Amino acid sequence: MTLAGLDQLYRQVILDAAVDPTYRGQLTNATDAQAAHNPSCGDVLEVQAQIRNDQIVAVAFQGSGCTISQASASLMAELVANQSISSVEKAIKQFKAMILGQEADLDQLGDAGVFSSISQFPTRVKCAALAWDALDELLKNQRS
Repeated sequence: MTLAGLDQLYRQVILDAAVDPTYRGQLTNATDAQAAHNPSCGDVLEVQAQIRNDQIVAVAFQGSGCTISQASASLMAELVANQSISSVEKAIKQFKAMILGQEADLDQLGDAGVFSSISQFPTRVKCAALAWDALDELLKNQRS
């Protein structure tokens, strides 16, 4: 596949995730929730999770924002659903490294790896990170 074709595929994955987000909604049985706001573009999200036995057994997000923040939230939720807390913490670390242009294990990130070139657009990094930052804070608060 050419570089242009790969770029088009990445754009389509992002658009699909933003337009038809799989985990958008509210969990009625959430054990934890964390709100996040990106003042630079107005994105507002809340990530909710049901955590049991050190595993995220259910996850959802709600809110509004740009295509990047919504797609990132959707792909994040898809990746972390039914995963152990330790696995999720590793994925968060890998995602944050990736969007900052640092070395990251893209295989561990699944479809969220489509954001690998977002570091070239510094104003969009916060958009892509918003849901991941909220989940990271949710897990930190859950442990305390």
